[in-house]
Amino acid sequence: MDEQIEQAVAIALSPSSDQILKSQAMNFCEQVKASPDGWQLCLLLFVRFPKSSPEARLFALQVVDEVLKNGSLDTPQFLQIRSTLMEFVKREYVLEEVNGVEFSSEPQYLKNKFSHTLTLLFVQLYPSLWPNFFDEFLALLQINAINGSKTNVRTIDIFLRILLSIDEEVANLSVPRKKEDAQRNTAIKDFMRRNDVQKLATAWYDILKDYCTRNQDVAEMCLKIVGLYISWIDISLIVNESFITLLYQLLVEIRLRIAACECLAEIVCKGMKPLDKFELIQVLNLADVMRRLDLSDDIDFVEQVAKLTNALGVELCKIWEEVDSETKPAVYVQIELLLPFLLKFLADEYDDTSCAVFSFVSALQTVLKKQKSCSGALTGSQREFLDSLLKVVVLKMKYDDETDWGGTDDGAEDVAEFLEMRKSLKSFFEAIYHIDSQLFTTYIRLAVISTLDNYAKLGNALDWRELELALHLLHLYGEAIKGKVQFVEKHNNEITVYTPLGEMVNQMIQYVSKYAHPAITLNFFENISRYSQFFEVQPDCIPPVLEAFVDIRGLHNPNTTIRYRSWYLFHRFIKLLKLKMDKYVNTVLGSIQDLLIIQAILDSSDISADSNPLTKDKAMESGFSEQIFLFETVGTLITIETILTLISWQAIFNPLMEEIQRYMQICTESPEHIDPRSVLQLHHLIMAVGSIVKGFPESPKGSHPIIPWVGILKQATEIVLAVLKILNRYEIIRDAARYTFARLVSVLGTEILPYLPLLINELLTECGISELVDFLPFIGLLAHKFKPSIFNILNELIIPLIDKVFQFLNQAPSGTDEALLLIDLRKAYLNFILGLLNNEMDAVFVSELNQPRLESILRSVIHYASDLSDIPSMKIAFSILSKALTLWGDQYLAIGALYEHILRICFEVPFKPSFNVNDGQSLTVLNEISKILKIMLSQKGDDFLEYLRNVWTVWLLQPDLLDDFLRTLQQLELKAFQKYFQ
Repeated sequence: MDEQIEQAVAIALSPSSDQILKSQAMNFCEQVKASPDGWQLCLLLFVRFPKSSPEARLFALQVVDEVLKNGSLDTPQFLQIRSTLMEFVKREYVLEEVNGVEFSSEPQYLKNKFSHTLTLLFVQLYPSLWPNFFDEFLALLQINAINGSKTNVRTIDIFLRILLSIDEEVANLSVPRKKEDAQRNTAIKDFMRRNDVQKLATAWYDILKDYCTRNQDVAEMCLKIVGLYISWIDISLIVNESFITLLYQLLVEIRLRIAACECLAEIVCKGMKPLDKFELIQVLNLADVMRRLDLSDDIDFVEQVAKLTNALGVELCKIWEEVDSETKPAVYVQIELLLPFLLKFLADEYDDTSCAVFSFVSALQTVLKKQKSCSGALTGSQREFLDSLLKVVVLKMKYDDETDWGGTDDGAEDVAEFLEMRKSLKSFFEAIYHIDSQLFTTYIRLAVISTLDNYAKLGNALDWRELELALHLLHLYGEAIKGKVQFVEKHNNEITVYTPLGEMVNQMIQYVSKYAHPAITLNFFENISRYSQFFEVQPDCIPPVLEAFVDIRGLHNPNTTIRYRSWYLFHRFIKLLKLKMDKYVNTVLGSIQDLLIIQAILDSSDISADSNPLTKDKAMESGFSEQIFLFETVGTLITIETILTLISWQAIFNPLMEEIQRYMQICTESPEHIDPRSVLQLHHLIMAVGSIVKGFPESPKGSHPIIPWVGILKQATEIVLAVLKILNRYEIIRDAARYTFARLVSVLGTEILPYLPLLINELLTECGISELVDFLPFIGLLAHKFKPSIFNILNELIIPLIDKVFQFLNQAPSGTDEALLLIDLRKAYLNFILGLLNNEMDAVFVSELNQPRLESILRSVIHYASDLSDIPSMKIAFSILSKALTLWGDQYLAIGALYEHILRICFEVPFKPSFNVNDGQSLTVLNEISKILKIMLSQKGDDFLEYLRNVWTVWLLQPDLLDDFLRTLQQLELKAFQKYFQ
């Protein structure tokens, strides 16, 4: 039978096997696994001599593992497996000695699998049926040792693998386990601590001492085990003079020093009481040990020592936080011993080494903040360290000499990692400001100004990395100081002096924009946008900055990354300084005219029968998503109040509208064969109109605006509607129309109302799920902005809109993405209804036209209020019911027993088994239910209380709670009752 199993495994694993034969072989293997005596056959197959193939033996162990894990064996069967496997251990790992070869010929993966199988057996039998498990193995270590050794290396090898497997199966806290498994593992560890761990520690010491030079693979595995077990065994078994001395000796063994370092880090991180941990750290005296290490040649070892420093530093900072004030100075003395190492490793040229001490830096900064808070000031040595730390942090923010901005794809990963590291360094940078703002500002000003002075002298000969760092520091400076930035100091409303920030920004404006490197150009414009307030106090600096923006340094830059980013930054700059721009409008508009040409780009590869080239995402590609910022900038510039009489609105809008009409004509000439490029061009043109309008000021709510652009915008509105009517089957056209109308609504006010019915009808006819999710909030916005004027429109719209919603909600999703969209649609639908009720538009639901549908609408709300699969929607649904009760009482809710249904779910929902009262969102649901009950009480009074008495036992089955509940409901205010109901 074992030969059949071996043959079946070979066929199943062979890539060249006939598929029918392979399927039969796999079925046979599954039958072996499922058969009652399959594990016995496999056990014998594994230990058979001569040996079966490694693949067959691996399969055999898998079958044995299954029965060991599922607990289907009785005690004699467990003992049979134990006896068989231990005989194999003695034969393979103790007595077998062929030509003096130390290690078993078993493949590594098979050794590990066998170790795991023995561990599963250990878990089942130890300690009740196999209390001497460790004694048996420790005794085997001494048998048949070769090459004059005191121990048998074969046995040690398998025993150490078993110990590693035991850690994984029993001790490793990162592995999720069932409650009963966790309790079993705790009992195993308790017994090991009482009876076996001391013996294991002695064996580890002997193994390390014996094999640290003879066989360092074994020693390395042993060090790993010590590091794993230290978290739950008595620390004194390892932290004693002989063991620690040996570990320190291993720190100079090139092959073992990384493993020894990792082991020491685990010792340092062992969970202990603060004072006990402090005593441990003092005993270890690791700062002195690390001082004597050779850290010159092995970058991996240097990184590991950095990790040890980090572990030690973090633990000391935790101790400092937890001990009393009398002990804190002694703890800080120990922290200070590590500071030279911290600065050394943080400044290391290899970023992995620097990152290894980040946690220590963060923890130490917290300590320094609290020290300053308590004492009012830092000591001289602390300020000196903080100054050194700031310099190192700044140094690490600089691009290294081998890295170039926007380099090859090969270097892209390195640059991404560097930029990620910069984010962490930014937090340290800002923390230093909050600890000592004066020290911080003094150094950053000096660093930035000195670099800018160097550039003034050297010009483009200055390394771009130096200048990029200075600009980056300037940007981060504003992030660090937060709040309202100050650029100048004034006396009698006259500028007397620049602040450090003002001085840095001013000098940047004078020099930097002409440096010929994309990183400098980009950082320059980022800083200009970031510090646009500077130009409020120094408007004379605006012209050179505008010049830099509009020429080839910015908006016309040949580098697309710089060009596209500058379009956004320019828009932000103009928007923030709108009131200062009146002098420059014509010049700016003339300079960007060529950038306002719209040319939809659609690759030939995108146009095929198998793909849709007109998706929303593709429509915004090729720089158009950035170009719309330029159109918004135009809208901002042409609506500056001081120049309104000088602007020709036709000159701005007519070219766009003429283009729209031209492409409409193209599309209407052959409606069955419309070129996708024409549709995309129309999308871009409509979006451009909307973006220009976005730059306009909003009209006062509910007013008829009397402003010069109303007429031209109404013409634009009509043209957009005309396009929509012809091409509403294209999603990108519907999307562009909705985008533009959202902007027109804000600007035209009530002038837009006559156009809304046609817009809504065209959008609703063809819209898909995702569009409807966006469309519902748009209608809600209209209701809020134009109430009550929009009543007639909503009165006609509400039922077709809800029908459209349920056309989608009632269909089965085609996949995960659509299922998620339907959840979003449900939420949008409920928010839409709640928004109408909150915006005093409830009359649309009870109008003569719509009241017949009110019951079905409310039933849908009740349904979603009962659906525990979507708690956020449930909360919104209960909010709707609460508002409906407040507005209508039972005037409309008596229909179809809606009132009783609402009351029923108020009790059904909280008592459902899957309702989690500990969840924050569920508590908001309970608050809404509490509110509904209080509303019902206020409306119905004694009738409501009597009704509750009649149905109480149906819902709660606890009549003894009735009096207490009713009394509380009547006596407590809403907030107090909400707390009670939770």
